[in-house]
Amino acid sequence: MLRFLLVLILSLPAGALSAGSPPSGSLIMGPSVVPVYARASFLHTVNPAVDLATALNYSLLYEEEGSMEGVNPDLAFAQMLLETSFLRFSGQVRLEQNNFAGLGAVDGGNQGLAFVSPRQGVRAQIQHLKYYATTLPLNGNPINPRLGWVKRATAPTVLQLSGAWASDPDYGKKLMALVARMVAHADRPSEGSTRNAFPTVAPPPLPGN
Repeated sequence: MLRFLLVLILSLPAGALSAGSPPSGSLIMGPSVVPVYARASFLHTVNPAVDLATALNYSLLYEEEGSMEGVNPDLAFAQMLLETSFLRFSGQVRLEQNNFAGLGAVDGGNQGLAFVSPRQGVRAQIQHLKYYATTLPLNGNPINPRLGWVKRATAPTVLQLSGAWASDPDYGKKLMALVARMVAHADRPSEGSTRNAFPTVAPPPLPGN
């Protein structure tokens, strides 16, 4: 059902979301549907240079920080994958900046913000998404210095991030496509299915986490 909804949203004509209430599957605010381990497995599968323990730590950070603010962890994780090229950091922003969504990085210009730890970087991204999606107050202390630049509640849906968060007119569609790929990965039957393979020993924490 979820996969059908994602395909339906992606097939909507331009402007279809402007009339009436948007489909719930496209909202920035909401719970995750992809298991934590499945998100990590997806990242590791696409970029094996990121070991599974590290990928799991990132996935847990997005689950915790997204849930704290009511932002969909799946969407935020997908945004990180898109912005960092699956943690390859092949663009302006570098790994040591802990900036997973290109905050402050201007096209062809500024390298962007830097944060002291992966958790702080994820939290700043989540806060930015919440500001775009709603006028609700933050549940945590604001740490993102660019929040004042956001016109609040102007992008409650993923597709509305196009031209708002990024200049790419297909930005929202790319995010939705990544979420759909994660859902398909989580649903894929395989030996040692990800739904039953959650490790019983916690991985080591990320530095500064």
